[in-house]
Amino acid sequence: MLKLDSHVHTQHSGQTTIYPLSLVMRESYNTPEGVYQLAKARGMDLVTITDHDQVSGALSIAHYPDVIVGCEVTAVLPNDGVRVHLNVFGQQGIYTSLNHVASGINGPLTAAHLAAILPWVDGLEVINGTRLPSQNRTALCLAQATGKHLLGGGDSYTGRGIGLTWTEVPGAHNREEFMAGLRAGRVIAAGDHGGHRTMLSDMWRFAGNFIAEGVTDTATRPTDWRGYACAFGGVLGLPIMPLVMTSAFVHFLHEQRFNRDLLYDLLAKPGAAAGMAPGLAA
Repeated sequence: MLKLDSHVHTQHSGQTTIYPLSLVMRESYNTPEGVYQLAKARGMDLVTITDHDQVSGALSIAHYPDVIVGCEVTAVLPNDGVRVHLNVFGQQGIYTSLNHVASGINGPLTAAHLAAILPWVDGLEVINGTRLPSQNRTALCLAQATGKHLLGGGDSYTGRGIGLTWTEVPGAHNREEFMAGLRAGRVIAAGDHGGHRTMLSDMWRFAGNFIAEGVTDTATRPTDWRGYACAFGGVLGLPIMPLVMTSAFVHFLHEQRFNRDLLYDLLAKPGAAAGMAPGLAA
């Protein structure tokens, strides 16, 4: 049996999408080599990197025999522009899974959207290490109802969650056998769910990485204004961290509401979620 944390981000995911923070702040401060070493130290047999719409991070460690090239692709639905995130793995015979199914970060996703997407994907991420157990349970019920494979991944933007949520393929002994088992659906999702505490931990780590990069940049590139903005902005922002922590609580209130609304929509449209009701009742 081999284990893989199937959802990890690095610096290669680019800048955050939140303006004006996007001028100075990265989406992640993980390095590819750091991800590899930490994942191995935490018991992962294989390692992947799934940066947003980039494979450069994964390719930078692809010389290791236990690395699977991956990417988190942003797909835009043609009718209304709703965006979804798909993990893709491999270099031939691409394997595709839909990430954080019951999360509002995908946009206003509905049962109709899922009915259009599901025929095109192999699996669903049923344990996401940053999402609430209730959200992951919705994804699990949907996967079981539609016959999709079950995947687990940390969705880690900091080092905290790397290797704590994973996908297993029983009987696999190497990368090729793992991918064959993945494509055949011989997979088990396991590990930690997310929640308020994990998000708060990630926020503190992220703030520390942001300030550290700013300090380093001012020392190595003294004429670059971004380094000073990172350093001073980070220090000045520390007093408002309680407000940021409150925003994390509000975020998950919205996530719970989104999950509930999606559940109602799925149950109201049995064509999109046939057979979900027994799973939800359990």
